[in-house]
Amino acid sequence: MDNGNLRVIWRDGREAHLGLQFLGGRMVQYVIFRKRENEPSISRVAGRDSLEGLERQVDAFELRSLFYE
Repeated sequence: MDNGNLRVIWRDGREAHLGLQFLGGRMVQYVIFRKRENEPSISRVAGRDSLEGLERQVDAFELRSLFYE
């Protein structure tokens, strides 16, 4: 980014999206879109958290498959 932060985005073909902007000091800004099975709408969440807190968000939204095949 122009401000020196690093931003990455992961997407899959099943309506899952994870966007991260690393802010430094083990802090990250994130946006998550996830369509859960048997649910009509897409869950959306955004915020700032520690790297450890982000891991909990990834687990809660079942997004580990974006990183591992």
